[in-house]
Amino acid sequence: MMKLSTIADVLKMERWGADCEVNRVVPLEQADTGDLSFVINAQWLEKSTSATALIIQKNLVPLIQDQSCLISTHPALDAARAAELLGMRPFELEPGVHPLAVIHPGARLGKGVRVGPGAHIGDRVTIGDASTIHAGAIILADTIIGARCVVQANAVIGSDGFGYEWVQDRHVKIPHFGHVIIGDDVEIGACTTIDRGRFGATTIGNGTKIDNQVQIAHNCQIGNGCIIVAQVGISGSCHIKDHAVLAGQAGVIPHITIGERAIIAAGTGVAEDVPAGSTWSGWWGQNHRDNKIQIVLMRKLPELVKKMRSFMDNAEKNNPGTSGQK
Repeated sequence: MMKLSTIADVLKMERWGADCEVNRVVPLEQADTGDLSFVINAQWLEKSTSATALIIQKNLVPLIQDQSCLISTHPALDAARAAELLGMRPFELEPGVHPLAVIHPGARLGKGVRVGPGAHIGDRVTIGDASTIHAGAIILADTIIGARCVVQANAVIGSDGFGYEWVQDRHVKIPHFGHVIIGDDVEIGACTTIDRGRFGATTIGNGTKIDNQVQIAHNCQIGNGCIIVAQVGISGSCHIKDHAVLAGQAGVIPHITIGERAIIAAGTGVAEDVPAGSTWSGWWGQNHRDNKIQIVLMRKLPELVKKMRSFMDNAEKNNPGTSGQK
């Protein structure tokens, strides 16, 4: 147990309401007496909760009544910091290399690298200091991984790209001679695959975070600080520039450039270059504003069809015998 005032002092947060004691951090809808939870936006306040205290943005304070809270600009992050103060610990691999991991003699591991059971690290692989390779991850030959990276379970880095030519009625495989280069502070999600370059490198920039089950094809160039969410598929030789965001299940055809700080909405199909700073959406990707207008118009089509049929019926009644005339 810890007083809310103590958490506020240690984390340098403003406290609102009565002081109280909390013992853990839990999701809002699961919270009970003695629990600390957090709120991201006003919609969350519609959920019923028995939490003793909340971590909340200042602009939401007027919406709560008789609730002790801590004021934060980043509630989710500060909830994690509070959890650590309360003695909660996230899962971490044990230090060192697990005895069931397979490390090629030609691989080079930096200081403090952790490798989980069943992981495979191939020849001429370089992994930077303080990086973590989780259970079952496969890092194939010639891959370079920077410092403080995390590769989650069963990710595959450095496999062949999907390259074939149709020759004499059969698919002929094109060998891939390149490799993968991953910068510092990158996270690769579980079951994500990053293919080696056909010639040259597939690259992932510093600070980029890639979710689970993402496919990044050969020779893609992913910039710094990008966010790529689950089940995104990026075809070969695409250039995703710094701080771009690709939401879940977005798909990108080959040789596309997505500009700096562009946002691709969930489920969007990208078939042409995306300007920097723009937001695109829709199954056939386009500017988000244009897509919303088209969706609104499409939803009105059934009513427009009814009105058109009514108009035609009235015209026929008022002008009998004209149906089919030119």
